[in-house]
Amino acid sequence: MDNTNTQYVSLANKYRPQKFEDMVGQESISKTLQNALKLGRIAHAYLFYGPRGCGKTTTARILAKALNCTGHKENKPTAEPCGKCPQCLEIAQSADLDVLELDAASNTQVEKVREAIIDTVALASTRDRFKVFILDEVHMLSTSSFNALLKTIEEPPAHVVFILATTEKHKVPATIVSRCQTFRFRPLTVEEITTHLLDLAGAENFELTPEAAKIIAKNAGGAMRDALTLLDRAIAYAGNRIDEKLVGDMLGLTPNDLIKQAVEALIQKDNAALHQVFETLKTEGFDANSFLRDLKNTLGDLFYFSLGQGDEPFEGAKQILEGVSPGFLAQVSRKINKIIEEVKFSDNALISAEVGIFTVMDSCLDIESFIRRLEALERGEDAPVSSTPSAPRGSASAPKTVSRPAVVSTRTKSVAAPAVKPAQTATTPDWQAETEEDVTSAPMPEINKAISNRQLWEKMLKHFEKSPFVYDVMTNCSVVFDEDAWTLQFAAGKEFYQIPAQNKLTELQAAAKEIGGRTITFKLAASATASKASSTKTKTAAARVSSRAAKTTSAEPLTSEEPFVAGNFEADILPEPSVAKDAPEELKEILDIFPGELMA
Repeated sequence: MDNTNTQYVSLANKYRPQKFEDMVGQESISKTLQNALKLGRIAHAYLFYGPRGCGKTTTARILAKALNCTGHKENKPTAEPCGKCPQCLEIAQSADLDVLELDAASNTQVEKVREAIIDTVALASTRDRFKVFILDEVHMLSTSSFNALLKTIEEPPAHVVFILATTEKHKVPATIVSRCQTFRFRPLTVEEITTHLLDLAGAENFELTPEAAKIIAKNAGGAMRDALTLLDRAIAYAGNRIDEKLVGDMLGLTPNDLIKQAVEALIQKDNAALHQVFETLKTEGFDANSFLRDLKNTLGDLFYFSLGQGDEPFEGAKQILEGVSPGFLAQVSRKINKIIEEVKFSDNALISAEVGIFTVMDSCLDIESFIRRLEALERGEDAPVSSTPSAPRGSASAPKTVSRPAVVSTRTKSVAAPAVKPAQTATTPDWQAETEEDVTSAPMPEINKAISNRQLWEKMLKHFEKSPFVYDVMTNCSVVFDEDAWTLQFAAGKEFYQIPAQNKLTELQAAAKEIGGRTITFKLAASATASKASSTKTKTAAARVSSRAAKTTSAEPLTSEEPFVAGNFEADILPEPSVAKDAPEELKEILDIFPGELMA
């Protein structure tokens, strides 16, 4: 059989929806128009706006069919055109004399608008029930054309319906918009496009893997027409079986392994690894613009994934993101987006892209994670919080750790509970080491009593979680358990908590009575040892920050785009406090912890 004269029809035209029920992703608009047709509430002008390829012109044609369909017994508009009557067939082929489709981009002049619309709008329709004017890309009309059209759209004859379509609603004068019923066409989701492509593959008798359909959907930008065009191209490239590898090769997409390597190098600030990525791009002949776009999209997916939204973009992403804040990912993605604009106009895209990415890596700092580490150092936590249990005593290989909520001392018959969350553990601070030694030598009754007191304290913490003032006091003090009198101690720099604590002692006593059935008296005191330890630890932390700041400023940054990178913040971290000689010792200790100056 000779098929040389068979005319090829693209998938976008072959599977163009002919009824409201065929529309994908615009169900609310279809339902609204169908209900209006059923009730006879037909507006004289409609404005369809939204991104390209999402169904604006198609919906306009279906509405024109519904207004003029004669395939039903009743002589009035129908909610669902039959698709078989002369009106439906001619409108589908753009051959109906009473349905005029005008491209506003080609007819911008007022003379053409007057000739095509204004001079013919008063004439009766040739055959159909309504005369329909479909103006595509209406925002391209000149100001004079809009002014000439304004009165006609405001008061058209009863048999005329205007349907305006545009991708840029903000360019349409408000006087025109206010005279139309407006419908916003949203971009189609990846899931909607993927499902439609797989259904279409079954109808066309070729194999399309779900992953390949998803890649096409992601690169369609929310436009079904673009997705069908890409699928047409994939069929021509791969034949009757289309998988993700073939689609990636066709679109020139960067392999996931290379994207993963680039992301890891950016996060870890590994210059050698990042340069190796660009060497691979150069060797394999990948396009720099495509790489930057894929990297930006992947960082965006990682941003949502770090917030608990969406799926893992690639295997191992969860491990790479440990300790990385979402704000850092958003900052890097935003800067890469700027580099994409710069590389477009470069005569050597690959070198410009590499220099730009190195600039991003040099200038972007994960401030949130940096602050969290500083706060941990200020609390006396030299190492990251560990969830592993303590090593057996006498083990030289494992660090000695101790659970922070409570420690028993046989000498004072009391238990000290530093103010941290019960689930956390950390390397034992120096000031607590001696107390830990006492735990093992304490008699069993004392240990049992200490455990009981600690459990009651933890229940009280849970009880006051929704009472911010009491909970804040409890989590910023250490408590000494001594029979039925518990003492709340506040380290240096936290003495101001004694004021609200004094007013909350009765609530603590009532909670202890209610939860543990015990009458406990609460007292307040300052912790001298804790104060000394806090001061020592904070000075150590500040010294480390100063060292890091010195290293950062000694290295010459790749760019001066970010003044934060080139700045020397040593003076901000360790200022020279100005303290009067006769100032109280408490103030001097506070100024040792918090940089500042005693004014008067």
